[in-house]
Amino acid sequence: MKTTLSFALVATLASACLVPAFAKEPIKAEDLYALSMVTNPVVAPDGKRVLFTRAAFDRAQDRRTGELWLAHLDDQGAIVDQRLLVARDVGPREAVFSPDGRRIAYVATSIDKPQIFVMTLAEGVGQPVTTGELAPGSLRWSPDGSRIAFIGREEAKPATIPGMPEKPKGAEAAADAKIVTDLFWRFDGAGESKPGANHLYGVELGTAAVTRMTSGDTNQIDRTGIAWMPDSRHVIGSHTVDPINGPLESDLYLYDVAGKAPKKRLTSRAGSEYAPEVSPDGRRLAFVGSEASAEFYDMPRLWTTTPSPDARIDALAADLDRPVAGIVWREDSAALHTLYYDQGVQRIVTIDAASGARAPVVDLVGGTRLYLPSSGGQFSAAQGTFAYTTSFTDRPAGLGVSRGHGETGAIDFNRAWAEGKSSARIEEVTVASRADGLPVQGWVAFPPGFQAGKRYPLILDIHGGPNTDYGPFFSITHSLYAAAGYIVVFANPRGSIGYGERFANAITNAYPGQDHDDLMSIVDEVAKRPYVDRRNLFIGGGSGGGVLTLWGIGKEPDKFRAAVALRPVVDWTDQVTTADLPSFFMKHWMGAAPWDKPELYFARSPYSLAGQMKTPTMLITGEQDFRTPMSQTEQMFGALKLRGVEVEMVRLPGAGHGMGRPSQWLQSVLAPIDFFNRYKAK
Repeated sequence: MKTTLSFALVATLASACLVPAFAKEPIKAEDLYALSMVTNPVVAPDGKRVLFTRAAFDRAQDRRTGELWLAHLDDQGAIVDQRLLVARDVGPREAVFSPDGRRIAYVATSIDKPQIFVMTLAEGVGQPVTTGELAPGSLRWSPDGSRIAFIGREEAKPATIPGMPEKPKGAEAAADAKIVTDLFWRFDGAGESKPGANHLYGVELGTAAVTRMTSGDTNQIDRTGIAWMPDSRHVIGSHTVDPINGPLESDLYLYDVAGKAPKKRLTSRAGSEYAPEVSPDGRRLAFVGSEASAEFYDMPRLWTTTPSPDARIDALAADLDRPVAGIVWREDSAALHTLYYDQGVQRIVTIDAASGARAPVVDLVGGTRLYLPSSGGQFSAAQGTFAYTTSFTDRPAGLGVSRGHGETGAIDFNRAWAEGKSSARIEEVTVASRADGLPVQGWVAFPPGFQAGKRYPLILDIHGGPNTDYGPFFSITHSLYAAAGYIVVFANPRGSIGYGERFANAITNAYPGQDHDDLMSIVDEVAKRPYVDRRNLFIGGGSGGGVLTLWGIGKEPDKFRAAVALRPVVDWTDQVTTADLPSFFMKHWMGAAPWDKPELYFARSPYSLAGQMKTPTMLITGEQDFRTPMSQTEQMFGALKLRGVEVEMVRLPGAGHGMGRPSQWLQSVLAPIDFFNRYKAK
């Protein structure tokens, strides 16, 4: 008996030596509240400090929160110190350094209203410099540091119905009627828009006096960035004069800071010009924009001109067939640091302002969406220092710092968390589309603990946009899908960005169309692999991905066991008349009015395929979604119910197109997992 016990004890101890100090756990829904990520880095003018926002998710308040942090760098670009500047309770955002780097300005909440605050960094206390209800944004310091220009909104008195008797004091009367005259009367994420107009303002820091630089009862400037001229007397911004007939027709204007002269139009070509940046010597004006076209997608490029009316506009690096996402002038005015999209990721290059020659700086910038694995990070640069959001497959973005030759410093708030988790491995896959052989890039996320000899159910998850992308990034959605035991396939079909203008416009007059074939091609390729259970193929996606999900089960009703369409467009007539960007959708996506070509609208609407659908379907949409309004979801739900198809509708109260608050993010992920689990073939 003693011998047996001793042998058992030895065996137990031996096996214990083979077990790690702690076992990694799969990712769970509640992990969302343990995560944080870096967004919006800003390099100080001396290149030795970096401001950034740390975004997190508060479980008690069920809110996304933001804190403002400051990192110090040594001479080699390594991070030597990091500290919290402004806490999450006031929601700091849009932080910018003063020209001398001694102060910062940012927007924060004061008495339930957003205001501009200024902090002297040596003192560490922010002071409000605005009051009122202007909802300031797009902050920019003047070169002399004496004032801050910003875009705000001045509200107008709402219209009322004449002749109404005065309400008795304390009466429990109904709310006043809302009289709507503006086509753009509500915006996704912001709700109903009160009457008023966007104007350009300046606040004098010595006196806190606010000056309105523009006049008029309609919008006078777009919220797409502003730039000062070196004289500190003029600001350049973009303005869309006729958003109904020309939703993508914007021009750059020169605004007088004193507000005594009318704005002066600088550009007048057909197309869009926005995100202006004036060279440090004041001689050149760079901007992002696109020439007008009849295509589905006008790809944003980098352009330069001189800051004078109707000057010649030149395409800089015209051979860069990729969308530009951000630009910063180098201090010598001889080059522009540029962020652009490329095959599922973003990269930073420096472009010579004379020749357009490109020099690579950062090869991979991480996305900061987190809900889904889209690219779309941020960067900043000054004095040869680059700060950017970093990329991981197993955790959210951190902060990266480079001096142009590799990463010199980093902040990673989630490393310890990731070390304790068993995450999804991501593998790239490229297929030839069954439609025409076009190469289509995608990725496969494998369940944690993946075993090659086992068969797994597969989810095709389709990105929205459609002119956006997916990339090899961590996301809460795909992580939870994989943790639930699913192979997750995600791809960039034609229409996606980062593969050239022609690829992005391959859906012109054909959306949906061969993008469906691209997606089916990648599903069929991965489904051939021995680890996929071909009996259990599922499909889902949001927004444009919701469109293609419904299109997929209409075109191939026997292919998938179940489908989940989140915030889909179902009927394009409904979309161009009730969404928050109606003129854009009608003119640029459909190319005609629904009353002129009703057959076109019907043919491109997933609703036209409702009679062929039989796949069990779940529909998920926020009740305050104004980008793809709830009426779209209700229409498809009613159609499928009338046909006897198994269908469920999940409504997220108060949520917009971004799927609302953190708990609603999780509901929009966990509901599909449960739905797919219920319809799996055993």
